[in-house]
Amino acid sequence: MDIDKKIDMLFDELVPECGAADNVAGEIIRALGRLRYRYYNDGDLIGIGYGNETCNAAARFLQKHTTPEISRIIELMWGLMIKAQYEDLLNDLSAAVAKFIEDKPELKATENTDDMWNYQTDDDIDYSDEDDEWEEEY
Repeated sequence: MDIDKKIDMLFDELVPECGAADNVAGEIIRALGRLRYRYYNDGDLIGIGYGNETCNAAARFLQKHTTPEISRIIELMWGLMIKAQYEDLLNDLSAAVAKFIEDKPELKATENTDDMWNYQTDDDIDYSDEDDEWEEEY
């Protein structure tokens, strides 16, 4: 089965319409879905520009809750600006996460007590634009 279809099926099965997933597998797929969506729809990259705000938390969540192999793929993606390489690594990440979920079916029944957004730091958010807008208006 095509990896995109597999991820879509897992997403439909495990991820709620909004908020954190009920089980660990769902939250892992939710975090991966966030990275995939932000890249394919907006071009956001982990660790670069607006990608700091939109992707970093999901990447950190995956690093904490999966495997060293998945963590290493994310390390290679972090700050990478060559889109062809980033996309290849994103595909590798998708395959590795799908295999991780497949190899650990118990994660579908393990209650999730975490949220990928808990991994966002103050350094991820750029508040400078807000200050500039305020100064320009008044």
